[in-house]
Amino acid sequence: MAFAGRTARSLPFERSTFREREKRVCMTRPEQGEHARQAAAAGAAITRLHRDHYGRGASTTRVVYQRNFLTVYLEDIYTPAERTLIEAGDFEIVKTARQAFQMTMRQPFSAAVEQATGREVIAFMSQVHIDPDMAAEIFVLKPTKTESEA
Repeated sequence: MAFAGRTARSLPFERSTFREREKRVCMTRPEQGEHARQAAAAGAAITRLHRDHYGRGASTTRVVYQRNFLTVYLEDIYTPAERTLIEAGDFEIVKTARQAFQMTMRQPFSAAVEQATGREVIAFMSQVHIDPDMAAEIFVLKPTKTESEA
């Protein structure tokens, strides 16, 4: 983006990138390292459970863990059979089957997140999407003593 012959990068008040801001936050909050480790462990566990029970895991997993909320985003999730149904226009059948599976897996998913975070899961929600090909496993954690006092 140019401003009177100058690029945004050359402006004196140049904004830091997201990664630079993220590094500063991590350096100023030591608990972030443990939080990140817990998030990674939870994501790996959910991906492993998907792979073990579907016969195929996600190609990419991302985790957002803030306060009492942990969400695992799984990308490229569908099996070849599910892709065939989706291409035939039967996404609702795939979605219904996936949601039934995910509700059946509520206890193992919640146990994996509890083990990774050391916190109790009080709610679990799940959703799948067709394009982009992804799912979201959403966990609400019991507030810590500090959070419940605030």
